[in-house]
Amino acid sequence: MNIAAVNSVSFEGSVYKKFFKKLPNKDIVNSDAYNAVGQALASPHINRLAVGIAALSTQPWIDLYNPKVDKDTAKASMYRTLAKVIACTGVGFIVRGASYKLVEKYANASEKLGSTLLTPQAILKETSPELRESMLKLHRNALSTVLALSAMVFTNVLLDAPLTTMLANKFIASDKSLSNNKKLRGNV
Repeated sequence: MNIAAVNSVSFEGSVYKKFFKKLPNKDIVNSDAYNAVGQALASPHINRLAVGIAALSTQPWIDLYNPKVDKDTAKASMYRTLAKVIACTGVGFIVRGASYKLVEKYANASEKLGSTLLTPQAILKETSPELRESMLKLHRNALSTVLALSAMVFTNVLLDAPLTTMLANKFIASDKSLSNNKKLRGNV
């Protein structure tokens, strides 16, 4: 038996090939608009906001319609999830945005005093002007993400946890349909 024949996979005539041939293959007419959206989502704080919105639109419903728990527990779980997503998205957006602005201010190629404090000299001196801005953008994104994640080690304990507990308790307390309201609040 030929080993090469055994290891090769052919999609000739397969369902996959037929499926992909039927998909329309069109050029993107307004690519600048798509690039602008991509650029906006590439910044760490906007990225965190997008992930938070996605979590807010899906996770609470998963908890609410969990068939393995009773209705009161499912509602309390939904409120806790809502509180956690709101608190973590808000704090994450602010911390990442502040980190991004700080790095943007001190990691660039301008002549302003202190503006290159966080910029590697190799990017400034050894790269061509055409490549420099692209490399600086990548550096700013990476550095601001690392700075924000370092800050988040502390903000998770100091801000996220207490804010989540406070919001969850307010949400649960405001729902009059929960029969054992005080018991469900507890520590979130």
